[in-house]
Amino acid sequence: MTQDADKRRAFTVVVQDRLLTVVFTPAGAKIAGFEPRSLPHDRVADLVEEARTTLNVDSPRSWQLIAESVTGPLRLRGVVTGDGDTGTLEADGRGEVLSRNGS
Repeated sequence: MTQDADKRRAFTVVVQDRLLTVVFTPAGAKIAGFEPRSLPHDRVADLVEEARTTLNVDSPRSWQLIAESVTGPLRLRGVVTGDGDTGTLEADGRGEVLSRNGS
């Protein structure tokens, strides 16, 4: 993904359990996006763990980390789902947590 020769920009990257989804901006489009290499890769595992342990979700079963920049700066959102509960945290493009919303 990060060695794409034409250096296309993405506007959404989703990591969910063991699945990676990248939505690239259309070629030649003049819309916002971000360089996938700019993601704070070293913070991903910590953000997922923080979401799983601090959002008051009973028996966390699934998680996803969404990176997006559709109209503004890059934002990361961690979503954890458990037994009828869902919690989210939002971080900036450096991986610094801005807000938490637990069940």
